[in-house]
Amino acid sequence: MGIVFYEAHHHPEPDFPVIFRFDTVRPAGGAGELHWHEALEFLWCVEGEGVVISDEERVPLTPGDLVVVDANRIHTVCTDHGLCRYYCLIPSASLFEHTELPAGRLPVLSRVTDADACGAMRRIVGEMERKGPYYREAVRALILELYVALYRSNVREGARSLPGAVSGRVELVKKVVGYVCGHYTEPLSLDQLCRETGFSKSYVCHVFKEMTGQTVLNYVNFLRCNHARSLLASGKYNVGESAIQSGFSNLSYFSRTYRRMMGELPSVQREQTRAGE
Repeated sequence: MGIVFYEAHHHPEPDFPVIFRFDTVRPAGGAGELHWHEALEFLWCVEGEGVVISDEERVPLTPGDLVVVDANRIHTVCTDHGLCRYYCLIPSASLFEHTELPAGRLPVLSRVTDADACGAMRRIVGEMERKGPYYREAVRALILELYVALYRSNVREGARSLPGAVSGRVELVKKVVGYVCGHYTEPLSLDQLCRETGFSKSYVCHVFKEMTGQTVLNYVNFLRCNHARSLLASGKYNVGESAIQSGFSNLSYFSRTYRRMMGELPSVQREQTRAGE
């Protein structure tokens, strides 16, 4: 599982520019993968409970829920209640080039209750899972149906449009995560981070926690543990080496943190890797 902050999308099939995947999130100290991208994202929950954190909003995610995340918004999915499983659909705006739909300016309702939109999403999932004859054509048509249903619903309910400009608080979080992603394997302090962003320690901590649902330290440790897991899985590093290479200076603290974040001791990953060699 890679750590992504800006998520660039590359479509191997230019005539079918659709990202579709099935994701599972687990409790991990409240941490999730913070990221943003240049397209709308649709999340369709099928099992468990979670929370979609998007900029300054928190939207519950339960089975049957359809949640829309606007383009260029920092977001993640977290859970504190077992597994949360959901489908993720990210259609490219190029699908709408020859339509009258202003696809890049969809007024987002966040949690969608419109029956027609939810029905279209359910059928998209079915087509993508079965991959029957001409499923790409069916999915393209259903995505258009999904957008039309959302526009009609928004007109009926008078939904607000999200502001086009990214707030200063969002920019601060992007700066923090961008810097942390480039330096988490090095010694890293809040004082150093605040000097880089130009804000006080209390303000950085408050904004980051409020907008992401986790502390800066928790996010740093998530990145470090995830990196350590990749090193352990490679079979080239033992537990101590993986800890040091990932930015931890104390092996005991690394083991405790890794267990809290990843649900098992790092030695377990090491043993599994060696058993598979």
